[in-house]
Amino acid sequence: MRSARLGALLLLLAGCHREAGPAAPVAPGSLVGQTLPLLPSPNLRLVVEGHLNGRPVPVVLDIARPLSAVSSGCWDEKQPPPPVMGSARVPDVYAGPGGLRDWPLVRLSGLRVGSVPLGPRGMGLTAERACAVTLGADVLAPYAFTVDPLRREVSFAKSRPRSEYLAEAAAPGADPSEEVHRLELSRDPVGDWPLLAARVTQGEAVLTGPFVLASREPFSRVALGAAEAQGFQPLETGANLPPRAFLVDAVEVASDVGVRPLVLEAGVGWRNPTTLGRLGPDVWGRFRTTVDVQGDTLVLRRPRVQIVEDRQRCVRLGTQNPEEPREESCFGLHVRRGTDGRMAVTGAVFRDLPEGGRLHLEPLGEDGKPLTLDCQVGFSFAPTSRGVTTQHLVPWPRLAQAMPECSESLKSVRGYSLALFEEGQLQECPNACVFVHQPSTRRTICECQPTPLGEVAVPRRSNTPQPPTRKEREKEPEDPK
Repeated sequence: MRSARLGALLLLLAGCHREAGPAAPVAPGSLVGQTLPLLPSPNLRLVVEGHLNGRPVPVVLDIARPLSAVSSGCWDEKQPPPPVMGSARVPDVYAGPGGLRDWPLVRLSGLRVGSVPLGPRGMGLTAERACAVTLGADVLAPYAFTVDPLRREVSFAKSRPRSEYLAEAAAPGADPSEEVHRLELSRDPVGDWPLLAARVTQGEAVLTGPFVLASREPFSRVALGAAEAQGFQPLETGANLPPRAFLVDAVEVASDVGVRPLVLEAGVGWRNPTTLGRLGPDVWGRFRTTVDVQGDTLVLRRPRVQIVEDRQRCVRLGTQNPEEPREESCFGLHVRRGTDGRMAVTGAVFRDLPEGGRLHLEPLGEDGKPLTLDCQVGFSFAPTSRGVTTQHLVPWPRLAQAMPECSESLKSVRGYSLALFEEGQLQECPNACVFVHQPSTRRTICECQPTPLGEVAVPRRSNTPQPPTRKEREKEPEDPK
């Protein structure tokens, strides 16, 4: 049934393209074997660089979208968009009643992702003003792609049957440094988008059921009606305004596999009746993740953690004969230098941070030796569970405005190495952030990951009175009569 629906969509798209001339269309290339860097972003977002007729264009990977799309902002009056060749009515997880949406179709030529041509092909035309291309299931279905959140890159391979993933789990020779979870994906009966079972908890309130596995937006979302029906309390908001977000204790996709705590978007207009919301990269991006929608499998990998003297220690990745787990193996750093000279610096922590933490970096010069600067660089993390990553361009624009001398001196840096880790977050840096501290002036400037509420400190729960928990009821004195 699934392959029939996808095949029908592809036939529909092919039938809408009528072009005279004896020349046969150029066959699209394959992404198998390609490893592409993600465009720099504090939050993990599945966006890579492509080229449309030689022009750089962001390409979004959206596994929940049946039809690929291109925005009208990719053209202007001098170069108008290609003519509309027809229309397609396709399922849309964000559509209203009926779950279908009509898209005008154009035939897109000249699109390349990495070194691979992906056209000519039929795509939906959106009204977005910014130029962007979205690759949906009609392009991504044949692939299993792996997202590495520390290196911030995505690699493509052929889709495989779920039985092969399960056979790997039973095969000898597994990497002892990794913890691996192979979860089963189901499919929406109408839209065919991938679904993953999850459990969301807030105090004693629990919400369990299918969520759309999403890759387009960085944040997860919970349906407002379903959450409130289970007694979830939203975060404070302005008077007479709908809730914007929920602060939940945990989002888990298996026992003790997930994120604690997490701010979820409030799905005020979530209209998909068969699901409870969507799970984005803020959940599955805590792992090195393989998504194989056609193979009905989600594989989550993370460094194995052991408790030594009441502290979490990590096994070094890739070590077949692991030495004793060490705390320094719980921290990761990746640096990618761009063509503009700025560096995309990514920090990761693979153990729990009950009090938050600060990961200091050491700047390196052209010869790879440490540089002595008046400006100190590092990452600050709020209290969270393991697997948090954040990526930032150093220097970033606001730093140049607030600390021009630090911004200028950091341009001479050619790399970074891990230096010192300290427990506890910086109060000036509320979320996962990069910071620059200048000891001579005692000033600290941060760039932080946005949450569904923006760059704000750890939010508070609603002031709405809640019934006492079971433990609180047990401690209450008996009512004297």
